[in-house]
Amino acid sequence: MSRKIPDYCMPADFFCRHNLELSFRLLRNKHPLLANALKIALDELTPVDYQDLHASYTGEMLLNSELIEKLSPQVIGQIVSSLTNLGRQALQQQDLPPRHIAVMRTLIEDWVALTEWILNHSSADTGDKTSYH
Repeated sequence: MSRKIPDYCMPADFFCRHNLELSFRLLRNKHPLLANALKIALDELTPVDYQDLHASYTGEMLLNSELIEKLSPQVIGQIVSSLTNLGRQALQQQDLPPRHIAVMRTLIEDWVALTEWILNHSSADTGDKTSYH
């Protein structure tokens, strides 16, 4: 059963399912409650059909609007914070290869982009395009 994807969706309206899986793996030992929230989202969310995507993606994509129904903005903020702390610890300990650090950086950037998407889509003033960093 396919769901109707709104015509106004842009590439920024999607989040990669692989990012949820990787975040779950990274957080499950030190942050089990966040990992559990990610696991529930992984189990309950259905990826967008490839033909419904408006750009070329190599992985399964989820709609941001559906993701934030499963993970509240507060939980998403906690995920960003926890992943940032893990990345900072890895940099300080220098115990990960540079490629792993680059993957962690990209993962955090994707979560930050999701938080910016939330801010842009929850603003009462639709003309306000302020980017919060």
